[in-house]
Amino acid sequence: MERQIIRIDEDKCDGCGLCAKGCPEGALQMIDGKARLVSEITCDGLGACIGECPRGAIAIETREAAPYDERSTLDQILPLGANTLKAHLKHLGDHGQTAFLDQAHAHLAERGIAIPALGHQGCPGSAPRVMAPRPAAPTRDLTSQLSQWPVQLHLIAPHNPAFHQADLLLAADCTAFAMPDFNQKHLPGKKLAIACPKLDGNQEVYLAKLTALIDEAQVNSITVMIMEVPCCAGLLRIARMAAERAGRKVPVHLVVVGIDGEVRREERVA
Repeated sequence: MERQIIRIDEDKCDGCGLCAKGCPEGALQMIDGKARLVSEITCDGLGACIGECPRGAIAIETREAAPYDERSTLDQILPLGANTLKAHLKHLGDHGQTAFLDQAHAHLAERGIAIPALGHQGCPGSAPRVMAPRPAAPTRDLTSQLSQWPVQLHLIAPHNPAFHQADLLLAADCTAFAMPDFNQKHLPGKKLAIACPKLDGNQEVYLAKLTALIDEAQVNSITVMIMEVPCCAGLLRIARMAAERAGRKVPVHLVVVGIDGEVRREERVA
C-alpha cells in the first residue's frame, strides 16, 4: 500500500542518534554509525524524528510500504518500560491518530496492562499551551505590506521579476499568526516566501528554489524567520544549504520567534 514513511539521507546523517531517541516506536536504530529504518510496520510516518535531526537527513515521502501495525509496535515497546509506552501513546494523541490510539488501548486491555496517565511527551512543538491574552493595541489604520503573490514557496517562481535583487523574508507559516507586528514591522521592504519544514512535502524543491532565488533572481539577502519549537529549525537548515550550494554569496539572517509572539533572538548566520 502507499503511505507516508520516513526516508533517511545517509550522506547527511552524522550518526548522532537523536532521531532514534525521538522514535518511541523503535522504527529507527543506529547501525554502523548511521540511522536506519529497521521496521516499516512500526514507522507511523508522523515525523517526530525530523525535529530531532540536526542535519536535515530525514524527510517524509509517500511510497509503497507495509501497513503500519499498532499491535506489533506495542509488542516492541512494552519491554522498554512505562516511559517509552507513555511517549508512544502521547505521540499518537498529539498527532490526532485516534484510530491507532484506540487500537493501542484495546491491545493493552487485552494484555491486562493499565493505560498510563499521560503528560505531554511527544513532539515539543505540538505540546498544548494556553497563553493569557494581552491588551489589544490602540486602533489604527493598518495596510498590508505584502508586495507580491504567491507567497507559498512551492508556488513561487524564481524568475518572477518581483524577486530580482530583492531582500527575501523566508518565514515559517506560524510566525505571522504569533506576531502582532509581522506585517508592519518585519515585512516592509521585503518579498515574502512561507513554508513549514515539518508538514510540507517534497522539500528538495524548496532547496532548488532558494538556490535559484540566489543565483538567478540575485536576491540581496535572506532573512529566515522561525518559531522557537525544534521542528521549525528545518527551515533554517534548508536556507543555509541553499546559500552554500549557490554560486553567489548572500547574507542569511535568523529571527527566532517565541510562541508568545516576541522575538527571542536575531543574528546573522551566514
